[in-house]
Amino acid sequence: MKCFPLDEKSSFQALGQTPALLSSKSVIFVLQTGMPDVEWLLDKIESQDGWFRFPPYLSNVITNLKIENYPLLYSSESAIVNMLMKGFLDDEQIMEFNAELEAASPEDGSEFVGALMEGLDQAIEQIEIPKTPQQQKEALARFNAMSPEEQKESVRVSQHFFCFFFASFYQNLSVMVHGEKLTSLVVQAQTGNDEAFVKAVQIDRRILTSIPYFRERYARAQDEANSGFYDLLSYRLSRPPYRGKIRYKSLWLAFSILDQAGLLVTLPHREILEMCDEAGVGGFSNRVQDVNHLSRRIKEYREFQKRGLTSTP
Repeated sequence: MKCFPLDEKSSFQALGQTPALLSSKSVIFVLQTGMPDVEWLLDKIESQDGWFRFPPYLSNVITNLKIENYPLLYSSESAIVNMLMKGFLDDEQIMEFNAELEAASPEDGSEFVGALMEGLDQAIEQIEIPKTPQQQKEALARFNAMSPEEQKESVRVSQHFFCFFFASFYQNLSVMVHGEKLTSLVVQAQTGNDEAFVKAVQIDRRILTSIPYFRERYARAQDEANSGFYDLLSYRLSRPPYRGKIRYKSLWLAFSILDQAGLLVTLPHREILEMCDEAGVGGFSNRVQDVNHLSRRIKEYREFQKRGLTSTP
């Protein structure tokens, strides 16, 4: 399977292009289901002083599932969402969903999307990321016990899920570090913005070899004497994208998701606090207990992004 972006106009365009369509309830659901795995990966990044190294299991997932070209999904947010949904819904279900979503009011559409996401919870939970050698051994044993047909379907679903997972992880990391979505940086780069180009590659180096424009721009730079492009790229690649210890990793991840949904700047901080509390963000030890504390964390989050945005001379 190849992770080519799907037709944005035919499947889940509203989901991918208007994240603010999600209700507070839906955002809480996203936080509850996605937080453990992504926070685990952020811990791995911190152990490498800000340099990203996938744990061996996930590196093998990319190779074994043949999904090295998942960065093609950065063409748009809807392409990322489409990849996940196509793993669990057939074409007829997609058509029905699109028709109902287009006919719904904004309020009803928000609830409709939330219900769909929650309905996928059980299916997604079956794709557990084994984090320990014992869990990985058990996962392999379960796969080997399947029939050939079941194995084939398991691989297909896993390809869709992990394409979505890696693209979404880097999308959130880009918002946390640069204050801008990776999908946005990629689009800007393809219009000739070299600063967006190097920021995108700093977040996910696979972009440089997976997306045709990035390969072509890099090759073209060899014939552009004194353009400064190589210096700009080398500078970004020499700097770890995730710098410094972040105590409130899950909280910052929540800020990233709220930021992408357009809610971080529009919701009162008290309401954000209530959402994070309901989702269990930070657990007991790192729980944010009052609005003033939350406001300080949001300020730190923005200051970190400014450092990322202004670090290039």
